[in-house]
Amino acid sequence: MRAHAALGNNLTNRMYILLIALLALGSCRLIDDDLSVCGVDCRIDYQMQLQTNMRMTVDDKLHEDSDKPLADSLANWLAPIFSAHAHDVELSFYSADDGLDELKHHSREIVNGRSTTFTFYLPRENYNHLAVVNSLDNDQLVLLGQDHSATYEIASRQVDTLHSQPAAIYTAREAINAAGEEDSYVFTVNLYMASSAVALALYDNVSAMPHIEAYLNGTASGFAVGDSVFTFAHSLPVRCEQVTERCFAAVSLPSRGIESAAAGAPNRTGETAESYWQLDVFVTLPDGTITETKLDIDYPLAADALEIIKCSVQPDGSLVPIENAHVGATVQLDWQSGGDHEIDL
Repeated sequence: MRAHAALGNNLTNRMYILLIALLALGSCRLIDDDLSVCGVDCRIDYQMQLQTNMRMTVDDKLHEDSDKPLADSLANWLAPIFSAHAHDVELSFYSADDGLDELKHHSREIVNGRSTTFTFYLPRENYNHLAVVNSLDNDQLVLLGQDHSATYEIASRQVDTLHSQPAAIYTAREAINAAGEEDSYVFTVNLYMASSAVALALYDNVSAMPHIEAYLNGTASGFAVGDSVFTFAHSLPVRCEQVTERCFAAVSLPSRGIESAAAGAPNRTGETAESYWQLDVFVTLPDGTITETKLDIDYPLAADALEIIKCSVQPDGSLVPIENAHVGATVQLDWQSGGDHEIDL
């Protein structure tokens, strides 16, 4: 089942690729040949710019003076993931007019910077162009079905538990109408973030912070690049990384959106109809017992968004949400292994 997830406005993270195609007609053997079959040399100059507003978002959500150490640590952890540098870009061009949707050209370019320029050549035809940034070293995701734009998908690895994405994924789709062009032309392709970020900020009500593990649930298992649609065929838990003793965070694909929830998308066991995504938190107490708190969030986790959930840790290991009426909590004391997650004891 596919479900749309809205592109969030929280971070204002967008990557812009400026494609400047300089068309020079190829030579033909006969002067009256149909120039559409001669092909052209297209010089494509890619100029990449990534604008990140992560620091402002963290400061807005962690605005108290007492939050500054936590805000600094979280911003530092997020910085390389949502940096202003693209490591790599996958460029795919598909036939647009023959109904075959065939891959006509594919190029993988290593960027390692804010901008770069490289050149390749295409026949003078119309194309559907798809681009994916930062997939090469992202071991939590794989690219599938690249032979056709209709089957091109960014998919989660088939494992029991995913880890946080090491870099944010950006994608774009654009129609490139090169058929019939005899002069140079300029067009812009916008790359939008397909990743989301979640942080759990803990405020202890105990003498010593116990051992804690957190997992993000309810996020997409894939993204159909050609349709810009997130898919949820096999949603997997994402293990959060420990940023500080009191902060855990993960980067993943977004959750279901408002449209999919209204359509009755299947819910995880124990998930309420109004819950879009969840955090499962396991607290190991000094006596060895484990308390599980399921935090259900009743608004979508959007692409291009950072959500920070604040909770206080109680003496019995349970979590109580702070400053957010949209977060519900279900507590199980003396939790026993064998459920959705096998945690490290």
